[in-house]
Amino acid sequence: MSETQVPGSRPSFLTLFRFFFGISAVTIGGGYVMVPVIQRATEKRGWLAEDEFYDLFATAQSVPGPLALNTAVFVGRRVAGTAGFLAAFLGILIPPFISIIALATILEVIGEWPFIRGFLDGAFAVVPGLTAALAFNMIKKRRWTGLRAALTIVAAVAITLSGTWAVPVFFATVAVSWLAERRAAC
Repeated sequence: MSETQVPGSRPSFLTLFRFFFGISAVTIGGGYVMVPVIQRATEKRGWLAEDEFYDLFATAQSVPGPLALNTAVFVGRRVAGTAGFLAAFLGILIPPFISIIALATILEVIGEWPFIRGFLDGAFAVVPGLTAALAFNMIKKRRWTGLRAALTIVAAVAITLSGTWAVPVFFATVAVSWLAERRAAC
C-alpha cells in the first residue's frame, strides 16, 4: 500500500489470510513460483504498484529465511500493518504445515507397503549423498584457518555425540565459534 492510499482501503486480516493461504495451498515449487503469483495478484487488487512490490521483494531476498515467507510478510506488513504481517505469515505457513501433518499420518498407515517402503528407502538413500555434496561444496569454498578447522571438527563431534541435545549443542557451537572468531580478529 502506498503512503497516499486511504487507511480505510486496507484489506482485512481475513482477506489477507485467505489470499496468502490460497497462494500457498495451490502453488508447488517454493518461493520462485509463489512470488510472481503474489506480485500479479497484489497489483491486480490495487494493493501495491509493481515498483513497490519489487522493492519489497529485493528486501525479502536480503534477509535470511524462505523467500516466499519473507516476501509475503513484507507485502502483508506494507498493505495492512502488523495485522497484515501476521495474516501473511499464517496464510503462507499453514498449508504446508497441514500437508506435512497429513502426509505423516498417511505414511503411518501405508508406510510399510512394499511399493511405498521401496520408494522411501530409495529417497532416504539419496539424502546422505546430497548432504555430502553440499558439505563438500561448502568446505571447498570456505576460507580456512587453523581456528576454523578446529572449531568445525569440535562442533561436528559435539553435535554427533549430543543425541537429543543436538539442537542446543548446535546453537552453542555456533555462538562459541562466532565469539572465538571475533576474538581472533581483534
